[in-house]
Amino acid sequence: MDESSTDAAGPLAGLVVIDAATMVMVPAAAVVLADFGATVIKVEPPAGDLNRYGHRIPGMPTHDIEYCYYQDNRNKRSLALDLKSAAGLDILRQLVRRADVFLTNTRQRSLERLGIDYPSLRALNVRLIYAHGTGYGDHGAEANKPGFDAVCYWSRSALEATMFPLEGWLGSLPYGSGDHPSGMSLLAAVMMALYRRERTGEGCRVSTSLLANGAWSNAIMLQARLVDARFHPRRPRDNPLNFASVYYLAGDRRVFKFTIIRHDEGWPKLCRVVGREDLIADSRFATIEARSQVTGELVSIFDLEFEKHPIEYWRERFAACDVPFSSLATYDEVVADPQMAANDIFLEIEDPDVGPVRSVDNPLRLDGVARPRPRAAPRLGAHSREVLGELGLAADHIERLIAEGVVGVPT
Repeated sequence: MDESSTDAAGPLAGLVVIDAATMVMVPAAAVVLADFGATVIKVEPPAGDLNRYGHRIPGMPTHDIEYCYYQDNRNKRSLALDLKSAAGLDILRQLVRRADVFLTNTRQRSLERLGIDYPSLRALNVRLIYAHGTGYGDHGAEANKPGFDAVCYWSRSALEATMFPLEGWLGSLPYGSGDHPSGMSLLAAVMMALYRRERTGEGCRVSTSLLANGAWSNAIMLQARLVDARFHPRRPRDNPLNFASVYYLAGDRRVFKFTIIRHDEGWPKLCRVVGREDLIADSRFATIEARSQVTGELVSIFDLEFEKHPIEYWRERFAACDVPFSSLATYDEVVADPQMAANDIFLEIEDPDVGPVRSVDNPLRLDGVARPRPRAAPRLGAHSREVLGELGLAADHIERLIAEGVVGVPT
């Protein structure tokens, strides 16, 4: 755990956030607010956020811990609430009157039907920051379609088509891998809106979409298309457009890649990495233009050299010659990576039910700013009675709501 994680309140202490969202993208924005001290109330249905069951999807790693939910809901308080009931909606509106930020990913038609769209909630609290994360954006024929990062972020942005191997698809994209960067965009919008509120005294609605974030992630290549740049046909590995853009195998069959951007400097360095200084003066490879005509030959030369030694040998050689390099890390290697440990990319949470659990920290760092000690993601409805009591509801009223199924508590 980062030494700055203490029992301090955190820079966002006093900020009250209602996380009325499900799955990954929007809760990922809310967890960063919670990490820095905001009071985040996770409003989820009595059956629980769908992400509590993500670990049960066929093909996902097997474990009893709700690890999909765990990652994006630490430091929050869980209120299980049936928003399809009038009583549940009344409780949510009471929370909104006291809140600074309201986050949701519910589709617009449903928000309007429930009466929790932005105009409805602004009428209750003019200072409210209303943050809406969507699949396909606020407008257009697809605005109310269901959307997940696999289809909105990866497929619609051309990112997936770029990575799709010529010989066929080899696997699925990692769970939530488009949601997390999109959640950071929503977080940025929330923080800008809070800054605006400091100046104007009024809240506003902010939004972002998986569709827009996918395009932003692939913006350079899309910019090429927007200026009518000429795209090159994709070519197989034995005849690539760039010998430095393909994957190679070390002698122990580990896959790795390297990068050369400044070719005048990078080409001699690479030749020294593989112990083939003779290639530097070879007229066939003397210029970047010449090398681009014989990329297949270069791939063959490097294949023969790289298969002579295991990955650790090449890791040291690339580092010694100052050439950017990485093997394709396994999950075991990532969680044991000393460079990640040196930068506190993982934190440790003391879970009262299962003991110490490591988790991925958010990527933001504020020098000299203490953060609260992390708490485990809550059990479903763990704070229902507590939150309703803070609203002023009498104990017998709360118990009646629980008995009626309006409010959920841990079983």
